[in-house]
Amino acid sequence: MIADFFTNTWLLWILLSVAGLLFWRSRSSQYFHYVLNRYLLALMTLLIVSGIVFSLMEVLPGDCAEKYIAYKSTQGEMITQADIAAERSRMGLDRSLIVRWSSWITDLTLKGDLGFSCAKRQSVNIALGDRFWMSFGFCIAGLVFAYVIAVPFGILSAYMINKPWLDTNPQHNQKQRWINSIGLSFNKLLDLKLRIISYLGLALPNFLLALSIILLYVFAGEPVPTGLFSDQWSAEPWFGVNGFQYAKLTDFLSHIWLPIFVIGWAATALQLQTVRALVVDESNKLYVDAARARGVHGMSLWVGYPVRHSISPLFNSIGFDFQRVFNDLPIVAVVIGLTDSAALLIEALAMTNDQEMAAAILFLVALVVISMNFITDIVLAAVDPRVRKSVLG
Repeated sequence: MIADFFTNTWLLWILLSVAGLLFWRSRSSQYFHYVLNRYLLALMTLLIVSGIVFSLMEVLPGDCAEKYIAYKSTQGEMITQADIAAERSRMGLDRSLIVRWSSWITDLTLKGDLGFSCAKRQSVNIALGDRFWMSFGFCIAGLVFAYVIAVPFGILSAYMINKPWLDTNPQHNQKQRWINSIGLSFNKLLDLKLRIISYLGLALPNFLLALSIILLYVFAGEPVPTGLFSDQWSAEPWFGVNGFQYAKLTDFLSHIWLPIFVIGWAATALQLQTVRALVVDESNKLYVDAARARGVHGMSLWVGYPVRHSISPLFNSIGFDFQRVFNDLPIVAVVIGLTDSAALLIEALAMTNDQEMAAAILFLVALVVISMNFITDIVLAAVDPRVRKSVLG
């Protein structure tokens, strides 16, 4: 009896335990008082988001019962209004919005139950399976791809913004000026190419980039890397008779790069512009001039001051960057032929009107974004003196 009670309320006890631990620590620590406030604010935000998402699903024309009945009518069955009413009653769609949302959010808070998919005829948790984690992996990989390229090249672009194309320093001899001019010209050309690429990344839609890459493969007569595996390996297990199948891993890697590259394309362009703007803004502040007056020059000045102080805003935007990347994923998933939660979201919204499935996916995205913002806030408050002083006094 007790075991069943805890099994059906495990998530609530975890949430309360975290809140209780933070409250206990907050009595003697101003930092944990800040963490507790951020934790409670995150929970309240999730509650509001769940209500907004559920309400938006109600605005969509029709419902899952009508879609299902319409499908049955295409199979030659005679459908009456009573059949539609009975189907809506069976699915629980005859209840009011408040009652359905209250039931959904209660089950979610108590035991992590995301609801029942009327289209799949099974629990949303089971219907989603690993699909959301697949989408999560795509988004994280796309963000890593974006940051690995955008941060160093954005810093380089900011460093080269006021640099000349040629070395005209009269204190250098001709050979030094030639060597320095070659280096300056190379870096300026690289900066120019990065700017062009970043503008293309902001202007070119991700789905159009995906279609362009697919067409290039078609014109070249090569197999198109859509989906996650080729037909040969899609049904094969990872471990065969002779152990781990490295050929399937190779096939997977030959396909997985496309969605990561496509969804990371726009994020890379945006972060390149963001890093460049942040570093340039910090480099023009008085503390940089003061450090230069103290004799700090070159990369020591650049890395130790403007670059170091530009990282905090970038780190704090990870959650929003994740949301931006996920927003691009559904249409990319349809173009490339993925079967992740983004493709399932398109199906739930456009084809089946599966309210609880769509609400669950959107809620999980909001949960990831809010969780990332919560983590970045508390980490920055712990390691950045400026943030710590502003929030803790």
